[in-house]
Amino acid sequence: MTRPVPRRRRGAALLMVLVAMATAMTLVLGWLAAQDNSTLVASNASRASAARAAAQSGLEMTVAILESEAPWRSVHDDGWIVRGHVMDNGTVDVRVLDEVTGEPPTLATNLVRLEATSTVGGMTQTAGGLATVHPFDEDTASDLSGYAMYATEDLQIGAQARVQSWNGSGRGARVLASLGDVSLSGRTQRDVRNGELRMHVDHHSGWASGGDASPTALPTILGPIGLAQRVLPPAMENDTDPTDVHVDDHATVVVRGDRAVTGDLTIDRHATVTIEQDCTVRVAGDFEMHPHSAIEVAEGVTLRLIVAGDLRVRDAVIGTRQNDGPHWGTWRQNQVTWVNPDNILITAPIDADDQEWEIERCSLVQGVIEAPAAEIDINRSTLLGRVAGRSLRLRRGARLFFDHRTESGRGLEPLAELVDRLDLMDLHDDGLDTAGRADMIQRLSDLLSRPRDTAITSPVDGWWVHRPVPVELAMTRCGGDTGAWEAAALAAADGQEQP
Repeated sequence: MTRPVPRRRRGAALLMVLVAMATAMTLVLGWLAAQDNSTLVASNASRASAARAAAQSGLEMTVAILESEAPWRSVHDDGWIVRGHVMDNGTVDVRVLDEVTGEPPTLATNLVRLEATSTVGGMTQTAGGLATVHPFDEDTASDLSGYAMYATEDLQIGAQARVQSWNGSGRGARVLASLGDVSLSGRTQRDVRNGELRMHVDHHSGWASGGDASPTALPTILGPIGLAQRVLPPAMENDTDPTDVHVDDHATVVVRGDRAVTGDLTIDRHATVTIEQDCTVRVAGDFEMHPHSAIEVAEGVTLRLIVAGDLRVRDAVIGTRQNDGPHWGTWRQNQVTWVNPDNILITAPIDADDQEWEIERCSLVQGVIEAPAAEIDINRSTLLGRVAGRSLRLRRGARLFFDHRTESGRGLEPLAELVDRLDLMDLHDDGLDTAGRADMIQRLSDLLSRPRDTAITSPVDGWWVHRPVPVELAMTRCGGDTGAWEAAALAAADGQEQP
């Protein structure tokens, strides 16, 4: 038998040694190359970090300017308010834009897009943010334009009544407020629970919500608010005997100037009063409208109706000229011809005693009702606008349509939301942040105690010392665009059907 001769494997070990040497040389050369570049990499990283820090500092400096009374809304160069400012061995440029218009800021700008660009050693970085500059002033505490309903004593909404937004008026919260008791039922209670309606209540009295969403506390911490701060019209002179005025059945009266009724004013059935020019109508006694009567206000005309006594509107219309109304039940939006609610104000004089105001039996009132002494009952009727009074009741299928276009954006409602976010109510006098709480309350009080556009910063103090304006900032970019990352994450979550 012939035995197989084993093959000789010469050179295998040598090949392995050569591969190992080549690998080692590659690693060594890579390490040597990294050593050559490490200084440059470290320098770039250091300059980028310094530039990012400078851009953030520029952003914070800009917030300080917005918190001051510096005239940044009007004194700028196409939105640039800082150019070539030296900071951290580099320079910073800052531009502000109106977030709503995308243009440089104006006197009406409150939502501000900030962009701070810093250059350090040739390295450029950007920090961006979105700031809300709260424009509060002496009118804020009495500006109720953000509230659909505001009561100083109690607020009641029945099971079939609704507070809704006027379709086409924009998006926003529907907010109710009460300094006293609150009683909600039916759909309104569900709307509060699911967040479609929001409640503002007195912090000291609280609100037994029964499991509903937590309410926001009205900022009584700052002093008198709401109707307590309203500037009411003066009372009529009592130098004449009371004289009642009747508008007879089916009569038509045209009003082209101010009118004063020293007694009661009654508009009988099917009568029409047409308001053709801006005017104020003063009623020293009671005011009553009988079924199918109307006060028609021409387009673009303003009416101020001041009632010192009781008010009763039954199956009648106050507002613009309407087509045929409902034969039964309340007016729906598709049955109502729109008019700007701010054009019509129904209020009371400064010396009014306790009043009873009733809007009932399929009536339609378009306008703002503000009567600090009145108990207001809206019963099976429709209001396009808002209502404020001593006591409010909305019942038996009544509808209140709130038009978001009438909100000023600088009234009591946004102030209450700001104070709630600042958490001032929960920081007690003996808490850990007593000084910060007192400082913020003082800043808000400074804003509420001075006329709009009246600066109180002295040349000695300077804006960096006195910064009363509350500003909230959300950073959106610092070197990289965090907004883009967030959008990508949300898109990925949507693609995976995640909440």
